Formats: sequence, C-alpha cells, structure tokens
Amino acid sequence: MPGKRIREEPATASVDLPVVRRWVERNPGVGARLTETVEHGGGRVVLVISVPLEAEMLRAKAELVPLVQSPELLRFRRWQPTEQETEWTLQWVLGLMRRQWDLNLPTQITSTGPHPDSGLIMIALNRVDPAYATELEARGNGLTLVLPEPENPVPLTVVGPFSCDNRLPNTETPTWVTTEKPRADR
Repeated sequence: MPGKRIREEPATASVDLPVVRRWVERNPGVGARLTETVEHGGGRVVLVISVPLEAEMLRAKAELVPLVQSPELLRFRRWQPTEQETEWTLQWVLGLMRRQWDLNLPTQITSTGPHPDSGLIMIALNRVDPAYATELEARGNGLTLVLPEPENPVPLTVVGPFSCDNRLPNTETPTWVTTEKPRADR
C-alpha cells in the first residue's frame, strides 16, 4: 500500500532462553556465560553461549542443540577474560598463596598463571582437596580453574645455591629466562 510504513516490532526474548539458562546453571564447571542479542540486520534474538575452553564449548554445543526449538539462533564462542579481570584474579590467588605459606596450611596453592588458550587463571594445589578446589573456583567468579592433579614444588634448598651465570635477559619480554636448570646432584 502506498504511503503506509511498515512498523518494526522490537525483538522479543528467545523462547530457548530458559532451556539454555538451566543448562548453564546445571554445568557450573564449564564457566559458560550467556547473553542475549538481536541478530544483525534482523529482529530475531540470538543466544550467545561463551565458554572459555574449546572442549567444553564443543560439549555445550553438542548438548544444547538437541534441547532447543531454534538451534540456528544459538551462537557458541570462546570467552576470555579481560586483562584487568586476569590481573585482579591473579593478584587474589597470589595473595592466597602467600597467606597459606605463612600459615603453613595443609592445602596450599603451589603454582598459578593464565591458561595459554582460555586465559583463565590455573591453580595447582599441593594435594587433592575437592572441597577447597570447588571453593576456589566458586570464589574466582568463573575466572579460575583448579588443576585436577596436585603439584608439589621442589624446595629451593634441594636445588642448591642460585647463580645468575645461567640466566640471560629475554629480548622479547622484560623477564629473565633460565637457559639451564641447576641439577640437584651437584
């Protein structure tokens, strides 16, 4: 009809939102983040499921696609924390590490650092402690990942005296790189 304008209706919430939200809540270890967005150039609502680890992202896709009414409106992507989130989380874990060492607690964080793919802060403990691992992951707001196997560092007294002779500056970063590990039997 000439002169009549088509009124664009705002997109409504996805009918699949409750199903996907329940899946995310039932799988807290996956670290999935769920967002709704309007499809580019259209009025359909798209659900974006962001998961840090690729294997978990593939699992989420395999499990969710059969459960929803509109699988073509699901988007799966890898999620990585921002630099600021990573820095704050790493500082929090390092603070815990220092306090545990000072208090000589039975379960201690032995190492930490960002996962090379996901950017999540990996935490290694000195022994298997499922309750503490769960607590760390919960308090880490989806940014921490406790490694399943314990990691026990070798005390520095076993390694021997420290020498700068075997360390050279790394030209790519302002850190030092060890070129040869000192052996404990020397």
